[in-house]
Amino acid sequence: MLQTGEIIIIAILALVVLGPKRLPELARKVGGWTAELRKAAREITSGLEAEVSDFKEVGRDLKAPLDEVKKPLSEIRDEMKGFGKEARGAYEWKGPKPVSGPTPEDAMRDYEEMNRLAEEADGAETKADEDTPSHPEEPQE
Repeated sequence: MLQTGEIIIIAILALVVLGPKRLPELARKVGGWTAELRKAAREITSGLEAEVSDFKEVGRDLKAPLDEVKKPLSEIRDEMKGFGKEARGAYEWKGPKPVSGPTPEDAMRDYEEMNRLAEEADGAETKADEDTPSHPEEPQE
């Protein structure tokens, strides 16, 4: 910014160079240009603020349905994590302890054995259910 002394020197030089008749006209023109520039700056600022608020509103409108979808999905994800923990504890590795990991054949053999054991367990439960009477016998007199 200019200091007071510098402004006074510039004003005296302008008065000497332009003269007393042209200096007021030039000052009016500079003042008019300054006013026009300020008005244009205000219009641009208000236009940009309006556009930004429109984008913010569109963003809120788009975010609301996404939030509605995210909540049930996060609940499902949390439930699925629980199922994974239960499933990991339900099966025990029966195959050889590989150094670098099981081969596909080992995995298939173990899978078939687990299915066979599960079928045997289901068959044993079914047989036990058949042997147990569905209603108690009536006492004979």
